[in-house]
Amino acid sequence: MKMVPSKPFFFEGGKCAVLLLHGFTGNTVDVRDLGRYLNDNGYTCLGPLYEGHGDTPERLVTTTAEQWWKSVEEGYQSLLEKGFKEIAVIGLSLGGVFAIKTAFTYPVKGLVSMCAPVKPKSAEDLGRHVSSFTKRYKTILRIPPEQIEAEWEELKPQSKEAVKSLQAVIEEVGPRLGGVSCPVLVVQSGKDHPTNKESAKVIYDEVSTQHKSLVWYENSPHLVTRGPDRRKLKEDVLRFLEGLEWNEISKTLED
Repeated sequence: MKMVPSKPFFFEGGKCAVLLLHGFTGNTVDVRDLGRYLNDNGYTCLGPLYEGHGDTPERLVTTTAEQWWKSVEEGYQSLLEKGFKEIAVIGLSLGGVFAIKTAFTYPVKGLVSMCAPVKPKSAEDLGRHVSSFTKRYKTILRIPPEQIEAEWEELKPQSKEAVKSLQAVIEEVGPRLGGVSCPVLVVQSGKDHPTNKESAKVIYDEVSTQHKSLVWYENSPHLVTRGPDRRKLKEDVLRFLEGLEWNEISKTLED
């Protein structure tokens, strides 16, 4: 069986633009459905694919957070180059971390952070994500379990740099939450890792904006965009975007 690589997406709509960011070891599929829903409601949506993602584990571990962040910046700049002057940013997991970083680095209309970790995590904890992704990926390819284990043991040392860089970007963003002044919606699933649940409260408490809300989806797993509460999530995100103070010119579909 051959895996089909994931791709970035661009759904053109009105002049209000949304940058949608996926998580570590994930791909654009994790935010594509949300992007399509928002596009159906008039928003232009762009979902960049991070360097090394949507591909093999062997490819993933050759990249670092600096390269993934560059993919985010290129997505943001692409929207500007297409003429979109007002951009909201939405991110899942690592994408939420990058969404926060985008919000204190560039002008954004609003921020939606979904299950984002901003409390420090150990390299061992973060490394489990690579292990899980590797084994899941190779199982889909119908590789025998003993061969999967052998290949992971060979790949594990190579993943250390990627994990270290992931650890660093999480530690970078946490102390800078006060630099976020745009409206914020913090999304958190009830069945997520305890550290991420704590992070949701930290984000809500420490962003400097007064226009903020924290919404829990008790029945959902870490990938809240694909969980049982995904319909309500989409409606809540749309309601948040509709409540932002977009310029009148951006609300029309015409020049």
